[in-house]
Amino acid sequence: MKKFHVLKWTVIFGILLVILTACSSASKGPTVVHVTLSDYKVEMDKTSIPAGAVRFEIKNTGSLTHEVVLEGEGIDDEPFEVNGEASEAEDIASGADASLEWTIDTPGDYQLACHTSNHYQLGMVLPFTVK
Repeated sequence: MKKFHVLKWTVIFGILLVILTACSSASKGPTVVHVTLSDYKVEMDKTSIPAGAVRFEIKNTGSLTHEVVLEGEGIDDEPFEVNGEASEAEDIASGADASLEWTIDTPGDYQLACHTSNHYQLGMVLPFTVK
């Protein structure tokens, strides 16, 4: 009888483990980063993110049109490109929202910047780290 209880609990535990593993991997999506643009400033709610898929949810609270370019830290207006798609969200009007989804597989230092007119030169850039 004791063997039956041990076997029963082992089976139950195994089933629960499979269910929990399936639930945790099913809910895994891109890392979401909230980005706020104001005139000549970029802000992010995270400045360190894990390598992998990321979705930048962008809100322009400034009075000017801005863009968000994902690029290596210290690079001036060179978005990444994959299959003809560039890592940028362009022409985000005042009060508008946009999003940018990208996969960053290589850990390192990156930045989000606005290269509209002279915004980058006026400091509209924010570095972040991918681990």
